[in-house]
Amino acid sequence: MEPISIEKVEKSSYSSFKAVRFEHAYFTAPMHIHPEYELILFEMGTGHAFVGDRVYQLGPGDFLLIGSNLPHLWLSADKYYEPGTQLKSVSVYAQFSPHIFPSQDWNLEEFHPIWRLLEESQNGLAFSGTSLSSIQDKFRLLPSLIGMERLVTLYGILQDLSNCPKRYLASRDYIQQQVHESDLIVQRANYYMNTHYQENITLDEIADYAGMNPSALCRYYKKHTGKKLFEYITEMRISYATKLLAYRHNQISEVAYDCGYNNISHFNRQFKRIVGQTPSEYSKFLNHIPTQQHL
Repeated sequence: MEPISIEKVEKSSYSSFKAVRFEHAYFTAPMHIHPEYELILFEMGTGHAFVGDRVYQLGPGDFLLIGSNLPHLWLSADKYYEPGTQLKSVSVYAQFSPHIFPSQDWNLEEFHPIWRLLEESQNGLAFSGTSLSSIQDKFRLLPSLIGMERLVTLYGILQDLSNCPKRYLASRDYIQQQVHESDLIVQRANYYMNTHYQENITLDEIADYAGMNPSALCRYYKKHTGKKLFEYITEMRISYATKLLAYRHNQISEVAYDCGYNNISHFNRQFKRIVGQTPSEYSKFLNHIPTQQHL
């Protein structure tokens, strides 16, 4: 399992945001985050959606909104990775910054529903309802539009989605790390941890990358995120351990190693402290859960 990557979203040269149609045998992005919001419609393909701390079956028609810096991964079913497959995975997605809106301080009444929707998306949203089909039709056209029509169409889609039934993807108590673009210290610390969590990370290494004294960084990080540095690393490692156990059916020793643990006993203790079960107990528990849960 690859570590979380930070995706650099490249907007189109003629637009303030990215909107594209993706077509491939399987979904290719690793577990990743980006500061932009992501609205995605799955047209073809099946598999699993990993959003925050939850896993769901993924299939055609799923329409999701992913909040800023919310970890997510679209993992195709095994058959899509077979050599020579003729299967296709297709999606339409838009990635956009809050800077595309004319106001970010809630002083325009017309944008209040959209701002509330974006706030809710910090835990990820899945949409449903009788009007969803017509909204999806509008969204499919978005990559082909240009200029003001493209921007106004996105506004209208978000406005319409704000009135649709929706449910959270990550658990309601999922603590999302809010990294403000101006807070370079936290951003750099998180980037280093996100990209090196499979290694034996030291405090000195994180502090050196963040450009701070180690003890000062510990205080600063705790004050601005509410977490200790190594609490963040441990929770991230165990979160992805649960995902490996849920889908890939790896040996527990392999999962421990993939998540940055060289000591199985230490991995077992940390896993039980956070999840409430040992890895083997958790695997047995998963085997008794029905697999037909869909977004």
